[in-house]
Amino acid sequence: MESKASGSRAGLAWTEDEDERLLEAAGRGESLEDLAARHGRTVGGIRARLSRFVPLTDAGDEELLQWLRTHAGPVRAADHTAERTAERTGGRAGGRAARRTPAAPDPRAADVLAEWQHLTGHELRPDRQTAFLARPVVGTLAAADPAVRRDTGRRLWQDTRQLLLEDWALECRCPGATAPAPPWSAVAGHDDDTAMALRELLAAAVDELPRERHRRIMTLRLGVGDHEAQTLETVADAFGLSRERIRQLQQKAVSALARATTPAARRFRSLLSELGRPDGTPTDGEDGPPDAERLLDLARVLLPSVPPRRAVALLATLAGAGRLPADNLAAQAMTIRTLRHGAARREAARQGRTERATARWSRLEADVRWAGTGGSAPPRAELEALREADDEDPRSGSWECPKLGRAVAYESETELQVIQLLSFASQVAYYQEQPLAVGYEFDGRARTYFPDLLVATTDGRCVLVEVKPVFEMATAVNVAKYRALEALCRDHGWGLLVTDGYRTRSLVENHPADPRLAEAIGPLLAEGTVLGWPHVLTAAGAQRPGSLDIAALALRHGWEWRTRPFRLSAGRAAPAPVPVAVPELAPTPTPLPGPDLVPAPVSVPGPVEEPEPDPGPAAVPGPRQETLPGQDDPAPAGPGEPVCPTPEEIEAARTPAGGWRRSQLAAWGVPWPPPKGWKQRLTARSRSGRS
Repeated sequence: MESKASGSRAGLAWTEDEDERLLEAAGRGESLEDLAARHGRTVGGIRARLSRFVPLTDAGDEELLQWLRTHAGPVRAADHTAERTAERTGGRAGGRAARRTPAAPDPRAADVLAEWQHLTGHELRPDRQTAFLARPVVGTLAAADPAVRRDTGRRLWQDTRQLLLEDWALECRCPGATAPAPPWSAVAGHDDDTAMALRELLAAAVDELPRERHRRIMTLRLGVGDHEAQTLETVADAFGLSRERIRQLQQKAVSALARATTPAARRFRSLLSELGRPDGTPTDGEDGPPDAERLLDLARVLLPSVPPRRAVALLATLAGAGRLPADNLAAQAMTIRTLRHGAARREAARQGRTERATARWSRLEADVRWAGTGGSAPPRAELEALREADDEDPRSGSWECPKLGRAVAYESETELQVIQLLSFASQVAYYQEQPLAVGYEFDGRARTYFPDLLVATTDGRCVLVEVKPVFEMATAVNVAKYRALEALCRDHGWGLLVTDGYRTRSLVENHPADPRLAEAIGPLLAEGTVLGWPHVLTAAGAQRPGSLDIAALALRHGWEWRTRPFRLSAGRAAPAPVPVAVPELAPTPTPLPGPDLVPAPVSVPGPVEEPEPDPGPAAVPGPRQETLPGQDDPAPAGPGEPVCPTPEEIEAARTPAGGWRRSQLAAWGVPWPPPKGWKQRLTARSRSGRS
């Protein structure tokens, strides 16, 4: 039984005078038991009341009292949040009659006050100005970029005719965070702008956690930043702790995020409650799908790299559900996911699936970027998956493909949709998942990348298919991967298609972004400035760019774009190459020759060895025939001995597509199609002739 005085005040409201006496006594070093006896409260009631004035999370009794003894200072009893107390503490404890005065405000806070009065047209009295400057959120605003702060405040005042300080501070960090919740159709349809706004708000909420260790663990476990979500084992190795200890710390971090009073955390939980509806209450009269299905779709948008069951349980907890209801919602979501997969399989068996897939692939194929001509796909028997999907990852799985007669592994829902498309499109002869290992360089490190799919078409061509959401097609790491893939395609005469199953990278490249936006942002990037999303909106002025605008300009100007958190810099990337026309090819085992339409190939960075290039087809003679600069078109061999070229002459005779003409090979005495090892034999013959 917790102790309390005989004149008990347990259950009664706290008065301002009682708060003043409580904080003063705690600052003198009295214990919780003494404070409880003095005020006629329980020890638990005293502990809870003091916690409202202390900006600590999960603090024990000794930490709570020690903080109050160390930071005892001026506190006004009318203010009951830890944030405001933290801003006002810092003076030295004195006697009951001592009149303490707050510290001088930050000079930048006066700028915030002046901007607020200018934007709203209100002049505050001196006492109200003092109260304004004492609020901790003013310090947050003072630390923000002045240009971003002024632009954000002007926009909020014009849109809502009010300028609440917490909304102002949150908008400076996450533009659009204080807007009304997006319609459910935007979430269920995976709208790019909605996804980016929600992810930025989640990243801001995690960054507001007071403990550094909690922030790092949540960042790694949720995949906040430019990396995938990490397993408990991986995080435990990084911290040098056990797997169970990391699980405990993660649970504490989730609890801290669920009750945090910081602006981003409160707004994130509010949006989850409105969109996820874990209590079953309809929003704005909209019934829509059940709560578990809503949370499943939200998990796919917010936490794409987190296993669905864990992601749904986490979002349900943050939205206000208890542990048992959150687990039940996660189980229901997994049932819905299974039923969705079953419905997709049944849909695959319906009449007309092949016709729809054929029409859809025709639309996607029109946006394939072809690097030269004449490159055929490797034989089906020689293809195999070089990387296996993680069986323990609930996002991955396998799908029984009727075209290949085997199970095809996938690593995401989007990849499964593309696999099903290829399985029923009549233009596709066969395909292989994770078929190649390609080296590329990013952030100064050599890395290895596995393209999602290699597709062999019925007309003898080969297409590498990379599956990505539209707005991620322009991020820096993906652009680095695509350059390596484009170089590989140039070497082999293959095509490259980047798609989410319905849209392609051409949509991003051809998006008509306002050129004034590039004129506003370009000079800042040229100076070496790294821009956040608020800075981009401030520089844009009256223009309100979306994620597709940023993606289009990043590809067009070679900017380096990173997300979660948003970062835009000039980078060193070159603009994406312009797509070339695709020549008509006859559906025969040996592709017909075509014109050389692409620049000379470039080397692929990374550990992958460059294979000996295929000679390629002979070019069609005529006025469009091209030769390398400084190279004469060799004459056909006469009736005597064939020409013995030197190794340098062999390399100089390459066409821009990377192969050799049939007439040139005939002049050297090489049959068509050229046999394996023909270059080595020619070189040996040339050396023996010289000796």
